[in-house]
Amino acid sequence: MKFNLLCVLFWCPPLLIASEVRAAEAPASGTSLRIMTFNAEILNAPGVTPGQIEHFRFDYAREQQHERVAAIIEALDPDIVNLVEVTSKASVDLLIDILHEKGLAEYEGHHVDSNDTFTSMDIAVIAKQSPDVVDGAAIRTYYSDADDPTWRQAYTAKGRDGSPRKHNASLSRNSVYYFTIGGHKLGFLGLHLKSNPQDEFSNAQRTAQTEVARRILRGEIVPRGYLPIVLGDLNDYDPDVPDRDETRSPVTNVLRDMKNFDSARTGPELMNVAKRMPRQADRYTSHWDWNENGAHDGDDVYTMIDHVLLPVELAPHVQKAFIAHIVGPDTSDHYPVVVDLVLPPAVAAP
Repeated sequence: MKFNLLCVLFWCPPLLIASEVRAAEAPASGTSLRIMTFNAEILNAPGVTPGQIEHFRFDYAREQQHERVAAIIEALDPDIVNLVEVTSKASVDLLIDILHEKGLAEYEGHHVDSNDTFTSMDIAVIAKQSPDVVDGAAIRTYYSDADDPTWRQAYTAKGRDGSPRKHNASLSRNSVYYFTIGGHKLGFLGLHLKSNPQDEFSNAQRTAQTEVARRILRGEIVPRGYLPIVLGDLNDYDPDVPDRDETRSPVTNVLRDMKNFDSARTGPELMNVAKRMPRQADRYTSHWDWNENGAHDGDDVYTMIDHVLLPVELAPHVQKAFIAHIVGPDTSDHYPVVVDLVLPPAVAAP
Protein backbone atom coordinates (compact mmCIF):
# COMPACT_ATOMS: atom_id res chain seq x y z
CA MET A 1 0.00 0.00 0.00
CA LYS A 2 1.34 3.42 -0.95
CA PHE A 3 2.10 6.02 1.69
CA ASN A 4 -0.92 8.32 1.95
CA LEU A 5 -0.04 12.02 1.95
CA LEU A 6 -3.65 13.00 2.70
CA CYS A 7 -3.65 11.34 6.10
CA VAL A 8 -0.66 13.42 7.10
CA LEU A 9 -2.19 16.68 5.92
CA PHE A 10 -5.66 16.40 7.42
CA TRP A 11 -8.38 14.13 8.75
CA CYS A 12 -8.91 10.81 6.98
CA PRO A 13 -11.61 8.19 7.48
CA PRO A 14 -10.28 4.94 8.88
CA LEU A 15 -10.99 2.93 5.74
CA LEU A 16 -9.38 5.24 3.20
CA ILE A 17 -8.40 3.13 0.22
CA ALA A 18 -5.07 4.13 -1.27
CA SER A 19 -6.17 3.30 -4.82
CA GLU A 20 -8.84 6.03 -4.61
CA VAL A 21 -6.27 8.78 -4.33
CA ARG A 22 -3.71 7.30 -6.71
CA ALA A 23 -3.26 9.17 -9.97
CA ALA A 24 -4.47 7.34 -13.05
CA GLU A 25 -1.81 5.19 -14.66
CA ALA A 26 -0.68 6.14 -18.13
CA PRO A 27 -2.59 4.21 -20.79
CA ALA A 28 -0.89 2.04 -23.37
CA SER A 29 -2.44 4.22 -26.09
CA GLY A 30 -4.70 7.23 -26.18
CA THR A 31 -4.88 10.22 -23.85
CA SER A 32 -5.57 9.85 -20.14
CA LEU A 33 -7.92 12.39 -18.56
CA ARG A 34 -9.00 12.69 -14.93
CA ILE A 35 -12.06 14.89 -14.34
CA MET A 36 -13.17 15.93 -10.87
CA THR A 37 -16.06 17.95 -9.49
CA PHE A 38 -15.96 19.16 -5.91
CA ASN A 39 -18.21 21.41 -3.84
CA ALA A 40 -15.74 23.14 -1.53
CA GLU A 41 -18.50 24.65 0.68
CA ILE A 42 -18.41 28.45 0.66
CA LEU A 43 -14.76 28.94 -0.18
CA ASN A 44 -14.18 32.58 0.81
CA ALA A 45 -10.75 34.10 0.38
CA PRO A 46 -9.17 35.81 3.38
CA GLY A 47 -10.57 39.31 3.73
CA VAL A 48 -13.24 38.74 1.06
CA THR A 49 -16.91 37.97 1.75
CA PRO A 50 -18.80 38.74 -1.47
CA GLY A 51 -22.00 36.97 -0.37
CA GLN A 52 -24.24 36.97 2.68
CA ILE A 53 -23.07 33.67 4.18
CA GLU A 54 -19.68 32.36 5.26
CA HIS A 55 -18.10 29.11 6.32
CA PHE A 56 -15.34 30.69 8.39
CA ARG A 57 -15.23 34.20 9.87
CA PHE A 58 -11.51 34.53 10.45
CA ASP A 59 -8.73 34.74 7.89
CA TYR A 60 -6.59 31.99 9.43
CA ALA A 61 -9.41 29.45 9.14
CA ARG A 62 -10.11 30.56 5.57
CA GLU A 63 -6.45 30.17 4.64
CA GLN A 64 -6.42 26.67 6.13
CA GLN A 65 -9.55 25.70 4.17
CA HIS A 66 -7.75 26.73 0.98
CA GLU A 67 -4.70 24.73 2.06
CA ARG A 68 -6.84 21.63 2.55
CA VAL A 69 -8.64 22.05 -0.79
CA ALA A 70 -5.27 22.45 -2.52
CA ALA A 71 -4.03 19.30 -0.75
CA ILE A 72 -7.03 17.38 -2.10
CA ILE A 73 -6.20 18.55 -5.62
CA GLU A 74 -2.53 17.67 -5.09
CA ALA A 75 -3.35 14.14 -3.95
CA LEU A 76 -6.07 13.32 -6.47
CA ASP A 77 -4.11 14.89 -9.33
CA PRO A 78 -7.06 15.75 -11.62
CA ASP A 79 -6.53 17.25 -15.05
CA ILE A 80 -9.75 19.28 -14.80
CA VAL A 81 -11.46 20.39 -11.58
CA ASN A 82 -14.99 21.77 -11.60
CA LEU A 83 -14.92 23.77 -8.36
CA VAL A 84 -18.34 24.57 -6.86
CA GLU A 85 -19.08 27.18 -4.16
CA VAL A 86 -15.94 29.21 -4.70
CA THR A 87 -17.07 32.78 -4.14
CA SER A 88 -14.47 34.99 -5.84
CA LYS A 89 -11.55 35.17 -8.23
CA ALA A 90 -9.35 35.88 -5.19
CA SER A 91 -10.15 32.43 -3.88
CA VAL A 92 -9.21 30.75 -7.17
CA ASP A 93 -6.01 32.78 -7.35
CA LEU A 94 -5.05 31.73 -3.81
CA LEU A 95 -5.56 28.06 -4.67
CA ILE A 96 -3.41 28.42 -7.76
CA ASP A 97 -0.69 30.14 -5.73
CA ILE A 98 -0.68 27.28 -3.23
CA LEU A 99 -0.57 24.64 -5.98
CA HIS A 100 2.32 26.44 -7.68
CA GLU A 101 4.19 26.62 -4.37
CA LYS A 102 3.78 22.84 -4.18
CA GLY A 103 5.53 22.55 -7.56
CA LEU A 104 2.31 21.96 -9.51
CA ALA A 105 2.99 24.81 -11.91
CA GLU A 106 0.85 23.37 -14.71
CA TYR A 107 -2.40 24.26 -12.93
CA GLU A 108 -4.24 27.43 -13.88
CA GLY A 109 -7.58 28.76 -12.72
CA HIS A 110 -10.47 30.51 -14.44
CA HIS A 111 -13.35 32.21 -12.66
CA VAL A 112 -16.58 33.89 -13.68
CA ASP A 113 -18.93 35.72 -11.32
CA SER A 114 -22.27 34.04 -10.76
CA ASN A 115 -25.60 35.80 -10.62
CA ASP A 116 -26.54 34.58 -7.15
CA THR A 117 -26.38 37.94 -5.41
CA PHE A 118 -27.22 36.47 -1.99
CA THR A 119 -24.55 33.76 -1.67
CA SER A 120 -22.17 34.81 -4.47
CA MET A 121 -21.43 31.11 -4.98
CA ASP A 122 -19.64 30.59 -8.29
CA ILE A 123 -18.33 27.67 -10.33
CA ALA A 124 -14.70 27.91 -11.38
CA VAL A 125 -12.40 25.61 -13.30
CA ILE A 126 -8.86 24.63 -12.35
CA ALA A 127 -6.98 22.67 -14.99
CA LYS A 128 -3.57 21.56 -16.18
CA GLN A 129 -4.08 23.18 -19.57
CA SER A 130 -5.78 26.29 -20.86
CA PRO A 131 -9.42 26.13 -21.90
CA ASP A 132 -10.30 26.89 -25.50
CA VAL A 133 -11.07 30.55 -26.02
CA VAL A 134 -14.58 30.67 -27.48
CA ASP A 135 -16.11 33.99 -28.47
CA GLY A 136 -13.23 35.71 -26.71
CA ALA A 137 -13.71 34.02 -23.32
CA ALA A 138 -12.15 31.04 -21.52
CA ILE A 139 -15.17 30.68 -19.21
CA ARG A 140 -18.66 32.13 -19.31
CA THR A 141 -22.04 31.95 -17.57
CA TYR A 142 -25.61 32.13 -18.88
CA TYR A 143 -28.26 34.14 -17.07
CA SER A 144 -31.00 36.66 -17.71
CA ASP A 145 -32.96 38.98 -15.44
CA ALA A 146 -35.42 39.70 -18.22
CA ASP A 147 -38.41 37.64 -19.29
CA ASP A 148 -36.18 35.65 -21.61
CA PRO A 149 -37.63 32.42 -23.08
CA THR A 150 -34.14 30.99 -23.58
CA TRP A 151 -32.41 31.70 -20.29
CA ARG A 152 -35.48 31.67 -18.02
CA GLN A 153 -38.17 29.07 -17.42
CA ALA A 154 -41.65 29.56 -15.97
CA TYR A 155 -42.92 27.14 -13.34
CA THR A 156 -45.76 26.79 -10.84
CA ALA A 157 -45.32 26.02 -7.15
CA LYS A 158 -47.40 26.40 -4.03
CA GLY A 159 -47.03 29.61 -2.04
CA ARG A 160 -47.00 29.90 1.73
CA ASP A 161 -50.79 29.85 1.77
CA GLY A 162 -50.83 26.56 -0.15
CA SER A 163 -52.25 27.99 -3.36
CA PRO A 164 -50.34 27.57 -6.64
CA ARG A 165 -48.31 30.56 -7.78
CA LYS A 166 -46.44 31.26 -10.98
CA HIS A 167 -42.69 31.81 -10.82
CA ASN A 168 -39.78 32.22 -13.19
CA ALA A 169 -36.28 30.77 -12.82
CA SER A 170 -32.88 31.16 -14.40
CA LEU A 171 -29.55 29.45 -13.74
CA SER A 172 -27.96 31.79 -11.23
CA ARG A 173 -24.98 29.46 -10.65
CA ASN A 174 -23.40 27.94 -13.74
CA SER A 175 -20.30 28.10 -15.87
CA VAL A 176 -19.40 26.81 -19.32
CA TYR A 177 -15.88 26.13 -20.53
CA TYR A 178 -14.36 24.16 -23.39
CA PHE A 179 -11.25 22.00 -23.80
CA THR A 180 -9.67 20.21 -26.72
CA ILE A 181 -7.83 17.19 -25.31
CA GLY A 182 -6.10 14.62 -27.45
CA GLY A 183 -8.00 15.96 -30.42
CA HIS A 184 -11.37 15.55 -28.65
CA LYS A 185 -13.54 18.64 -28.16
CA LEU A 186 -15.23 18.58 -24.74
CA GLY A 187 -17.71 21.20 -23.55
CA PHE A 188 -18.31 21.40 -19.79
CA LEU A 189 -21.44 22.73 -18.11
CA GLY A 190 -20.74 23.22 -14.40
CA LEU A 191 -23.93 23.47 -12.36
CA HIS A 192 -25.10 24.21 -8.84
CA LEU A 193 -28.86 23.74 -8.85
CA LYS A 194 -31.43 24.71 -6.19
CA SER A 195 -30.90 22.79 -2.97
CA ASN A 196 -33.18 20.58 -0.86
CA PRO A 197 -34.61 17.65 -2.85
CA GLN A 198 -37.14 17.08 -0.05
CA ASP A 199 -38.88 20.43 -0.57
CA GLU A 200 -41.72 20.85 -3.07
CA PHE A 201 -40.94 24.46 -4.01
CA SER A 202 -37.22 23.72 -4.39
CA ASN A 203 -37.97 20.73 -6.58
CA ALA A 204 -40.15 22.85 -8.87
CA GLN A 205 -37.47 25.51 -9.18
CA ARG A 206 -34.73 22.93 -9.81
CA THR A 207 -36.85 21.31 -12.51
CA ALA A 208 -37.23 24.69 -14.20
CA GLN A 209 -33.47 25.31 -13.95
CA THR A 210 -32.89 21.94 -15.63
CA GLU A 211 -34.84 23.11 -18.68
CA VAL A 212 -32.51 26.10 -19.00
CA ALA A 213 -29.48 23.82 -18.65
CA ARG A 214 -30.80 21.58 -21.41
CA ARG A 215 -31.06 24.62 -23.67
CA ILE A 216 -27.41 25.45 -23.00
CA LEU A 217 -26.45 21.92 -24.00
CA ARG A 218 -28.58 21.95 -27.15
CA GLY A 219 -28.03 25.56 -28.16
CA GLU A 220 -24.49 26.43 -27.06
CA ILE A 221 -22.27 23.40 -26.53
CA VAL A 222 -23.38 20.85 -29.12
CA PRO A 223 -23.67 23.32 -32.04
CA ARG A 224 -20.03 24.32 -31.49
CA GLY A 225 -18.97 20.75 -32.15
CA TYR A 226 -18.16 19.84 -28.54
CA LEU A 227 -19.25 16.72 -26.67
CA PRO A 228 -21.18 17.94 -23.60
CA ILE A 229 -20.23 17.02 -20.03
CA VAL A 230 -22.51 18.08 -17.16
CA LEU A 231 -21.01 18.09 -13.68
CA GLY A 232 -21.45 19.68 -10.30
CA ASP A 233 -23.87 19.84 -7.39
CA LEU A 234 -27.20 18.99 -9.03
CA ASN A 235 -28.89 18.64 -5.62
CA ASP A 236 -31.01 15.71 -6.75
CA TYR A 237 -30.90 11.95 -6.97
CA ASP A 238 -30.52 9.73 -10.03
CA PRO A 239 -33.41 7.24 -10.26
CA ASP A 240 -31.28 5.02 -12.50
CA VAL A 241 -28.34 4.75 -10.07
CA PRO A 242 -29.27 3.87 -6.45
CA ASP A 243 -27.15 5.72 -3.91
CA ARG A 244 -26.25 4.72 -0.39
CA ASP A 245 -29.46 6.04 1.18
CA GLU A 246 -32.34 4.15 -0.45
CA THR A 247 -34.92 6.02 1.64
CA ARG A 248 -34.38 9.21 -0.36
CA SER A 249 -35.92 8.39 -3.71
CA PRO A 250 -36.10 11.12 -6.38
CA VAL A 251 -39.44 12.86 -6.83
CA THR A 252 -38.35 14.87 -9.87
CA ASN A 253 -37.12 14.03 -13.36
CA VAL A 254 -34.12 16.36 -13.05
CA LEU A 255 -31.43 13.73 -13.66
CA ARG A 256 -33.35 11.83 -16.32
CA ASP A 257 -34.18 15.03 -18.17
CA MET A 258 -30.59 16.24 -17.96
CA LYS A 259 -29.28 12.98 -19.36
CA ASN A 260 -31.90 13.07 -22.12
CA PHE A 261 -31.37 16.75 -22.97
CA ASP A 262 -32.32 16.35 -26.64
CA SER A 263 -35.79 14.80 -26.87
CA ALA A 264 -35.52 14.77 -30.67
CA ARG A 265 -32.97 11.97 -30.39
CA THR A 266 -33.63 8.40 -29.28
CA GLY A 267 -32.46 7.54 -25.79
CA PRO A 268 -30.39 9.60 -23.34
CA GLU A 269 -27.36 11.50 -24.60
CA LEU A 270 -25.55 11.38 -21.25
CA MET A 271 -24.69 8.68 -18.72
CA ASN A 272 -23.96 8.99 -15.02
CA VAL A 273 -20.45 7.82 -14.15
CA ALA A 274 -21.86 6.57 -10.83
CA LYS A 275 -22.99 3.54 -12.82
CA ARG A 276 -19.33 2.56 -12.94
CA MET A 277 -19.06 2.54 -9.15
CA PRO A 278 -19.69 -1.10 -8.24
CA ARG A 279 -20.32 -0.67 -4.50
CA GLN A 280 -23.62 1.01 -3.65
CA ALA A 281 -22.43 1.88 -0.16
CA ASP A 282 -19.77 4.12 -1.73
CA ARG A 283 -22.28 6.22 -3.65
CA TYR A 284 -22.61 9.29 -1.46
CA THR A 285 -21.21 12.74 -2.15
CA SER A 286 -22.70 14.86 0.64
CA HIS A 287 -22.73 14.74 4.43
CA TRP A 288 -25.58 16.51 6.21
CA ASP A 289 -24.34 17.10 9.74
CA TRP A 290 -27.86 17.37 11.11
CA ASN A 291 -26.85 18.32 14.68
CA GLU A 292 -24.02 20.60 13.49
CA ASN A 293 -21.46 19.14 15.86
CA GLY A 294 -18.70 18.95 13.25
CA ALA A 295 -18.50 15.16 13.46
CA HIS A 296 -19.78 12.07 11.70
CA ASP A 297 -22.67 10.55 13.65
CA GLY A 298 -24.92 7.58 13.04
CA ASP A 299 -27.95 9.76 12.35
CA ASP A 300 -26.21 12.01 9.81
CA VAL A 301 -27.44 11.86 6.22
CA TYR A 302 -25.20 10.72 3.37
CA THR A 303 -26.59 11.01 -0.16
CA MET A 304 -25.38 11.36 -3.74
CA ILE A 305 -26.35 14.78 -5.10
CA ASP A 306 -23.12 15.62 -6.97
CA HIS A 307 -22.76 14.03 -10.38
CA VAL A 308 -20.64 13.76 -13.50
CA LEU A 309 -22.71 13.09 -16.62
CA LEU A 310 -20.67 12.05 -19.65
CA PRO A 311 -21.78 11.72 -23.28
CA VAL A 312 -22.64 8.11 -24.05
CA GLU A 313 -19.97 8.19 -26.76
CA LEU A 314 -17.35 8.33 -24.00
CA ALA A 315 -18.84 5.54 -21.87
CA PRO A 316 -16.58 2.82 -23.38
CA HIS A 317 -13.55 4.91 -22.47
CA VAL A 318 -14.27 5.23 -18.73
CA GLN A 319 -11.54 3.40 -16.83
CA LYS A 320 -12.70 4.15 -13.32
CA ALA A 321 -15.11 6.35 -11.37
CA PHE A 322 -15.13 6.91 -7.63
CA ILE A 323 -16.05 9.32 -4.86
CA ALA A 324 -13.06 10.31 -2.74
CA HIS A 325 -14.29 10.09 0.85
CA ILE A 326 -11.22 11.89 2.14
CA VAL A 327 -12.70 15.25 3.13
CA GLY A 328 -13.14 16.15 6.76
CA PRO A 329 -16.08 18.25 8.02
CA ASP A 330 -13.69 21.11 8.68
CA THR A 331 -13.24 21.49 4.92
CA SER A 332 -16.55 20.73 3.22
CA ASP A 333 -19.83 18.86 3.54
CA HIS A 334 -19.24 17.32 0.10
CA TYR A 335 -16.80 14.84 -1.42
CA PRO A 336 -15.10 14.94 -4.83
CA VAL A 337 -16.48 12.85 -7.67
CA VAL A 338 -13.67 11.60 -9.92
CA VAL A 339 -13.71 9.85 -13.29
CA ASP A 340 -10.73 8.52 -15.26
CA LEU A 341 -10.95 8.35 -19.04
CA VAL A 342 -8.59 7.11 -21.72
CA LEU A 343 -9.57 8.98 -24.86
CA PRO A 344 -8.79 7.08 -28.07
CA PRO A 345 -6.77 8.71 -30.82
CA ALA A 346 -9.02 11.29 -32.45
CA VAL A 347 -10.11 10.65 -36.01
CA ALA A 348 -9.64 13.69 -38.22
CA ALA A 349 -12.78 14.97 -39.93
CA PRO A 350 -12.89 14.20 -43.66
